[in-house]
Amino acid sequence: MNESSNARDIIGQYHTGKPVIGCFPLYPPVELFTSLELFPVVLWNLKSSIGDLALADRHVQSYACATARELVQFVISEAGRLLDGIYSYNACDTLRNTPEILSQACKEADRQIPMLRMHIPQVNRQFSNPEDYLKNDIRLLIKETEAAFGVSFSPSAFRKSTEQYALLRKHYNEADELVSKGKIPFNAFCETVLSNYFRDIKDQIKTVEELLKIAQHKRDSFGKPVMISGIMPPPSEIIHAIESAGMTVVANDIASMKRSYDCDPGISDDPVTYYNSYFSEHFPCTTLLYQADHRMERFLRLVDESGAKGVVFSGEKFCEHEYFEFPILEKKLKEMGVATLFLEFGIDDYNNLDAYKTRVGAFSEILQE
Repeated sequence: MNESSNARDIIGQYHTGKPVIGCFPLYPPVELFTSLELFPVVLWNLKSSIGDLALADRHVQSYACATARELVQFVISEAGRLLDGIYSYNACDTLRNTPEILSQACKEADRQIPMLRMHIPQVNRQFSNPEDYLKNDIRLLIKETEAAFGVSFSPSAFRKSTEQYALLRKHYNEADELVSKGKIPFNAFCETVLSNYFRDIKDQIKTVEELLKIAQHKRDSFGKPVMISGIMPPPSEIIHAIESAGMTVVANDIASMKRSYDCDPGISDDPVTYYNSYFSEHFPCTTLLYQADHRMERFLRLVDESGAKGVVFSGEKFCEHEYFEFPILEKKLKEMGVATLFLEFGIDDYNNLDAYKTRVGAFSEILQE
């Protein structure tokens, strides 16, 4: 994705002296880790932070998604020595089994690194009650984190942390609105959100506030309205092609963006209450299987409310979660009179994007103003 989001450089620049805990997949309990005086970084968008996949290819199949292969390469390479611990929870089959790979690889490299895990119940909350299970898992995670890093949980510190992340999400949604009006380029917004994965919370807030300040003095600039969906945004060159072709990104349904910041668990001093709310009311995502029954409705409502005339799907090659629902979404969108463009990106596709740019230009031509 955006080439300037180099995790090694940003983590090194913003390192606060606190233990760095690398987290995956996309929705880790960063508020909890921050309140425990740890520095959580989300191990996503790592393409520009690795030289090759030589080490990862010893452990992960070539038909796994780029996200998993790049994550493994980053952690077990020299760059991974920035990390003092790793946290993960269950998502797709590939990432669910990645902790064992990382643990074994670190042992082989004589690296002793705490591996914290949590299980998110993937059951429909209308027909089951996973709250007690999740409550116990959260409490166990707190105890394991305290033991691994010699820290102590504080309700007041957790409350302060939830306040900070609530402010960050508020700013993200404000920026999202300005993107839909053409005041902020979608490329710039993507770069801010994704690079913030590697920053301390105070610097995250500062970075997005700077983006909002720049937009205050710009006029609305509106083109053909489109929405972008996927696990990751398209490569920055493709986003630039979308905007250069006269399209405005009026909404996004991207897991590493909208699905990450468009939720409001409130402010709390109790992690059990907070994370039960966070996961039960989270913006529907294909990686949270228990939300499958609600995702279609939420997706189509976002398209309708945004006024998008087209939807660009940015497909992560080998990501079965996204691919299972695409044919159904495409059919529903066609019934709504909304055009669709499916772009699939694998590890080797970033070196030659001209064909994608041609398809983007053709897609813009079929959209009505």
